[in-house]
Amino acid sequence: MEKVFDETWDLDSLYPGGKDSSELTGLITKLKHDLSVLHDKTAMADPADTDSLAALFEEVQTFLIESFELDEYIVCLYAVNVNDPDVAHLSEESDFLKTGFEDLKLDIDRIIGQMPEDGWRELLEHDDVKAYQFYLQERKQAMDDKLPIEMEKMIGTLSVNGFNGWADYYEQMMGDLRIPIEQDGKTEELSVGQAMSYLFSYNRSTRRKTASSVVNVSEKHADAFAAILNRISGFRLDLYRQRGWRLLKEAMEANRIQEETVQTMVSAIKENMSIAQSFFSRKAELMGLKKLSWYDTSVPSFTSENELPYREAAEKIITQFHNFSEKLGDFAEKAFRERWIEAENRKGKMHGGFCANMPVAKESRIFMTYNGSYQDVVTIAHELGHAYHNHILHDEPAFAQEVSTSVAETASTFAENLVLDAAIEHAESDKKKIALLEMKIMNGLKYQAEMPALFLFEQKMYEKRKDGPLSAGEISELMGREMEHLYGDLIDEYNPFTWMTVSQLFDTELAFYNIPYTIGYLFSNGIYMLAKEQGEVFPEKYDALLRDTGRMTVEDLAWHHLGRDIKEKAFWDASLQPVILAINEYLELTMKYV
Repeated sequence: MEKVFDETWDLDSLYPGGKDSSELTGLITKLKHDLSVLHDKTAMADPADTDSLAALFEEVQTFLIESFELDEYIVCLYAVNVNDPDVAHLSEESDFLKTGFEDLKLDIDRIIGQMPEDGWRELLEHDDVKAYQFYLQERKQAMDDKLPIEMEKMIGTLSVNGFNGWADYYEQMMGDLRIPIEQDGKTEELSVGQAMSYLFSYNRSTRRKTASSVVNVSEKHADAFAAILNRISGFRLDLYRQRGWRLLKEAMEANRIQEETVQTMVSAIKENMSIAQSFFSRKAELMGLKKLSWYDTSVPSFTSENELPYREAAEKIITQFHNFSEKLGDFAEKAFRERWIEAENRKGKMHGGFCANMPVAKESRIFMTYNGSYQDVVTIAHELGHAYHNHILHDEPAFAQEVSTSVAETASTFAENLVLDAAIEHAESDKKKIALLEMKIMNGLKYQAEMPALFLFEQKMYEKRKDGPLSAGEISELMGREMEHLYGDLIDEYNPFTWMTVSQLFDTELAFYNIPYTIGYLFSNGIYMLAKEQGEVFPEKYDALLRDTGRMTVEDLAWHHLGRDIKEKAFWDASLQPVILAINEYLELTMKYV
């Protein structure tokens, strides 16, 4: 009997009734009560009583996973009905709890800071604490590196209408922008996101007209966006100066990686940039162009016309996951069987895809819209990789489940490689193989070419901002230089206002928010290359590495589980190989088409 693969997810198994669930309402009421109790207990905590502190931390972790699951569940409700006001109200309730928890963490930091040295050592060796001592040590180090806690609280309060207020204003400004797009003789005012979708049109005239419209509108608003970026970067620089921090300190520590390691990675990327330029050069030839323009770079030169039914996509993923390990394959079967995946193509859904972690239920939920392309198959594999990572971490303490962005993409990218490489290997024709290779290359270059360019741009922008505000023209000039380094002389026209639409540049939670994705992508590629070398013995190492992602630095993960020193360039050279090999095969197969 043929298996049935349902394209809609089951949220009621988590909270029956969805937004009207009495269990959901009860959880919110409970969490509000628990938060108040935890604030009281923290205020009265004795920094010298390690047993009581260990018990307090257990309660804090229970609150953490319950409030986190609530927030993730509400995101799921929103994703399938973006216009529901009831869900917006639930989101406000969750935001209230998150804000309260951030204050609670500052109070816990205060307790840690007041502990005598011998008491601190005793706490770290406590039987109930050993499994997450890395997290506590991180918080203590971060607190030691900051200003006195009352000053930090004051900064947090002022940031609401200052630092974070500018980020909110950016979102509002970007949301209000309208791009005039002409189609079939009619001009329609579209949002930036809607307009950008036309840049992926296979019709170059459509892309060119859209690009011109995007640039014209951007130019009119560039000064306002430059002012926002100057305020955000200026605030951050002032704060770093007060704390005595170097420019990359926060970003490196948040990603649990050393600056030396990242610079080694970037150096390897730069040395291998010529192969990417070979790809873009061939792409121009295949498109019949002397040079590409910026609106040509993301459009594939070959496409696969075949559409895969959802059932076939599920079977391909399950098969390739089983080929790596029975545990991973069984996990994928369970996710499909128990309807963890929302894939149906219908109106009212949010754009994009994500994996929501449900740590209380020890499950995940995956959201996307399946249209039958192989990119959709890869997206499901990617999100299932995240879900498997969640699965491995669910038995760990909540504090040990906290992973940095730099390793959060490890399992997802690994899963992508498993599925996409198998499709490339078994492609039925050269044209289909070229289309799949190009998908792999373009996905990869986003992380190992475009994002490193943004990282370098952002560093130079911050260095120049130290001398005063930058004009929109100066920001565009800095961005243009990095684009020239990326593409060489292969591009005849750049978008001078690309920086306006890169939301990570305006993020106030973490500076240099582009580079963690490059770290994660290449770290995963390095793991994947080792998996291919080591075969059957590797899955156990892989699971152990994922389990430790919440309690080790990236360097320690690599050394402890892979026996590799990632401060050495050899690891990153190997990590670049999957895309380099794909480009070389693409160049060979497309020779007959030019």
